[in-house]
Amino acid sequence: MGKREQGLYEFEVRQGGAAYAVGIFIIVFSAVLLTLEIRYHIEAIPVWIYLVIAGMFLLGGYVWAEAGNRRLVLAGGIFYYRNMWGKTKEFSLGDIGYGKAAYHASKGRDYLRLYGKDGKLLCRLECSMQNAECLIWYLHDNAVRLELEKGAEGFAGEIMGQRAITEEEMAGLSREIYGQLQVLAGKWQVRNERMGAELEYGYACYYREKMKDGRQFQPQDSRFAFRHIKEGEGAVLPEDFYCRLEIYVKKGGVAVQERSGRLPMLAVPVFYRRKSMAEGEGYRLFFHSGWRQELEEELTWLKIYLPRHRFVLAEKNPGEGLKKELICSAEETGKIV
Repeated sequence: MGKREQGLYEFEVRQGGAAYAVGIFIIVFSAVLLTLEIRYHIEAIPVWIYLVIAGMFLLGGYVWAEAGNRRLVLAGGIFYYRNMWGKTKEFSLGDIGYGKAAYHASKGRDYLRLYGKDGKLLCRLECSMQNAECLIWYLHDNAVRLELEKGAEGFAGEIMGQRAITEEEMAGLSREIYGQLQVLAGKWQVRNERMGAELEYGYACYYREKMKDGRQFQPQDSRFAFRHIKEGEGAVLPEDFYCRLEIYVKKGGVAVQERSGRLPMLAVPVFYRRKSMAEGEGYRLFFHSGWRQELEEELTWLKIYLPRHRFVLAEKNPGEGLKKELICSAEETGKIV
């Protein structure tokens, strides 16, 4: 098994360096307070001050012990969970009945718990831990039920919303999604008619490993030249296939950009391939079921963004080559933009 595949199956969920820093800070701060009290001792200082300092020492030790000990390791198909006291528990995927997740750290709702089939707690983690998303992917790919409580919808819910599909399903879904996109874009243009903005949109396919994260324009060789084929024949998709909806702004039929060259562009992932974390499965095609909600949020942002900036006509059309559907019959190929 290569490093790339092995990394998907073997991982460690643990606290990040920030947790260590917080624990050490609390301990050091408590030591400073105690030193100052001893050096500038005043008889009038009440006993509760000492209790507060002692409590801070204990809190710092607790945080440090949590960061140093509590973790979950997956190795060789076996989970090894160590609690803050250093006690280790072993269990397998078959021992897991279900899980619960909540993510809202600022409100104290940040946890990821796994329960056995008898309902007993197997391990207690947090969604904010390093590699927690790997664990959620692993549970999702192996069909383990994960209950999402308030606050986890945008994190664990986004992962659990990805579902495996076939290429035949992708063909039908691409048409359905494009139809919904047409409706959304049409309503957006009507509501914002005073701006005179037009939207150009469609699918763009990429080699994910050649893409540059965070950049509007991707390298020339990162774009995947999707071949139109007849349904049922099967497409040859690269392992790092990544497809997203892209939306560009035009005025009078010409694309626009800021004077700095920045484009008013929206991009929402829809389809992609990745190595499944289910044992015995290879690369599979996945569908991002939360694309519509994400797109609606992006369109809301665009409505606010456009009136606050000045634009000029772009020399090139960045939306050229966008597709309306991904798999079509040979006779329909000439109709696809």
